[in-house]
Amino acid sequence: MALHVKALEQHNTHEFDGFYAIYSTAFPLSEQKSRDALLAMQHASFYTIYLAYNDEKIVGFCIMYHPHHEDFFLLEYMAIDETQRGIGLGSTLLKRSIDQLFQTHGIRALLIEIDSPEKSSSEQAIREKRELFYRRLGALKIDPFDYILALQSNEEPPPMELLVYHPSMREVSKATLQVWIEKLYVDVYGCTKDDPRIAQMLELVPPILNLI
Repeated sequence: MALHVKALEQHNTHEFDGFYAIYSTAFPLSEQKSRDALLAMQHASFYTIYLAYNDEKIVGFCIMYHPHHEDFFLLEYMAIDETQRGIGLGSTLLKRSIDQLFQTHGIRALLIEIDSPEKSSSEQAIREKRELFYRRLGALKIDPFDYILALQSNEEPPPMELLVYHPSMREVSKATLQVWIEKLYVDVYGCTKDDPRIAQMLELVPPILNLI
């Protein structure tokens, strides 16, 4: 059977275990949520975990945050099994997940957080490849805007960019961007709405920002 994508069912422990086996090895421990937190996401009405099946084996996933009564989504995590990478499964998984997300919850801006490839780094090639992956699917960068990841530690966050995937959106207002960021900081990362990093991000932002 060809690759197919489906939403993880709320009470399917077999599917969850297959998803978690990939999740637990795909990201650094510092970036991972606990198993209990992921179980809570599986049962939450504002999260969907999409699974990629190749034949009957789970080979990848992406986690979409879709808050109620808002005009955006967030791609929170995405990974392909390390034995299955480099053969185009990632782009198929993401495109089909977005299609299902839009069909279920309507068309909204999909936000994607990435490490900025514009700042020099030992992972420069990886960062450039990751941005190109999303751009090939149609994601655009908010410009001018430097995104600050809401880390809950004292370590310096890496330079970030916020990409937007939407069939027709080519600009975003500062007011809308502020609502998006506040929602992310509070509901996704557990920060406060008056976190000083939000004001820092928005201080020099013009009233209208282009998606380029």
